[in-house]
Amino acid sequence: MKNSFEEIKKAKNPEIINGFLIKLGEDLNVDYLKYIEYFMNNLDAQIFDKVKLNLIFLIGEIGKLTILDDRYLTFLIETYYTSDRWIRNEIIQAFGKISTNSDITDEVIELIGNAVNDDYSPIKVNALQVMLNLKELPPGVRRNIFQALNSKDSKLEVFCVKILDKFLPDYNQLVNSLNYSDNYKILKPYTIRTLLMVYFLSPLNLEPFRQKISNLNWEIEYLEIYLKEIDTYEKILFKKL
Repeated sequence: MKNSFEEIKKAKNPEIINGFLIKLGEDLNVDYLKYIEYFMNNLDAQIFDKVKLNLIFLIGEIGKLTILDDRYLTFLIETYYTSDRWIRNEIIQAFGKISTNSDITDEVIELIGNAVNDDYSPIKVNALQVMLNLKELPPGVRRNIFQALNSKDSKLEVFCVKILDKFLPDYNQLVNSLNYSDNYKILKPYTIRTLLMVYFLSPLNLEPFRQKISNLNWEIEYLEIYLKEIDTYEKILFKKL
């Protein structure tokens, strides 16, 4: 492999480099990071653009085997913000692989949170999948979950509900998250109804939630929307008794 690498360095041909990177992926080894780092730092922009997809894939795969140095995470972050949606999607998937073996940084978590609101649906889904596998969900990132629920996208909703169930399992935690940084202003009536259906299967538990919401110092126009949705949902639950 070392001899092949020396020849490829001289060739500076993106097709040959991609072939080499694909071979590395067929027989993963942590030692291959030295090759990856060379290509990260020593290719001109045109060649780099043609091989970065395979580089990113390899970083993610090796990230499942070992804890990666921060410079690889920095590389992925910087590449993410200058790349098209296909590359961004591969980077999100790479972070997902890396997170199975390492604690990812706050900067990476922020990027993943922002990716939930990307225009490209696969990026949104993969970002939510990564968030679901995190050990903790920082308060600032929860805003992105509420925004995703507003989309009425059933695929996103499934992941969002799983994330809420894992990180905010009771309504007190939900209220705290809504209260954080005025997140309550984000939710549309549809999303409020969705959350009510997730958290409340009985009208008995709904009344304490209503009281808690009523006592919050929220702007009146938003408070009225929440109370209206709660009252409507409560009537539906009582009819089912």
